[in-house]
Amino acid sequence: MSVISVDNLSLRRRQSLVLEDISFQVAAGEYVGIVGPNGSGKSSLVKAILGLLPLAAGRVEIMGQDLASFSQWQQLGYLPQAATVSNKRFPATVSEVVATGLLGSKSFPRRLGRGDRELVAEALELLGIGGLSNEMVGSLSGGQCQRVFLARAMVARPAILILDEPTAALDPATRDNFYELLARLNGEQQTTIMLVTHDSATIGRYAGKMLYVDRRLIFYGSFSDFCQSQAMAAYFGDFAQHLICHQH
Repeated sequence: MSVISVDNLSLRRRQSLVLEDISFQVAAGEYVGIVGPNGSGKSSLVKAILGLLPLAAGRVEIMGQDLASFSQWQQLGYLPQAATVSNKRFPATVSEVVATGLLGSKSFPRRLGRGDRELVAEALELLGIGGLSNEMVGSLSGGQCQRVFLARAMVARPAILILDEPTAALDPATRDNFYELLARLNGEQQTTIMLVTHDSATIGRYAGKMLYVDRRLIFYGSFSDFCQSQAMAAYFGDFAQHLICHQH
């Protein structure tokens, strides 16, 4: 079943087209890496899917519902770019930050109950940071912060997880651990994942599909199909094609 369907999406910023005529579908349980050059519209694409940017044309459906009428936002987890805390004295603990991921599905007055606290504890344990629950979030390292904000995105147990350049500020070892964690979420919990990255070398080891965008949709399929595609070799050139897919 398709959980995300994008049909002829175009996006305009001021007078310029940022994205044009983008169409693709993501099935339940798939792991899609969104790659492309700087300024290609990768982040704009996921923001449009989440309803954070208005469409110039086209249609987005999430879990069979049109974006305009979609109401099950608790089924989506979102980790934006640079999800971190710059203020070292930010007055919130790790568990308090993660708990805010549950508030969107609650009616006013928004209060957390015992079951919610259990969900927070489970999310922290799942991400291997249960021992940090009472730490001030501003005191954490970059890698720990990323896990906290991923826990916040995951705490409501969403069916779909969308991440925008989540490893940009991480060192290589922390980055690889983060990718391993996402692969585990995808494999063990069948969480559908869409991840924006400039790092095709690494994401190709984990994601099942590549979506290459450069204002238009250039390719959508498996990394091995990209690497073997004569059309992609003609488009990029043999050398650049293999640098992107990293399959040889």
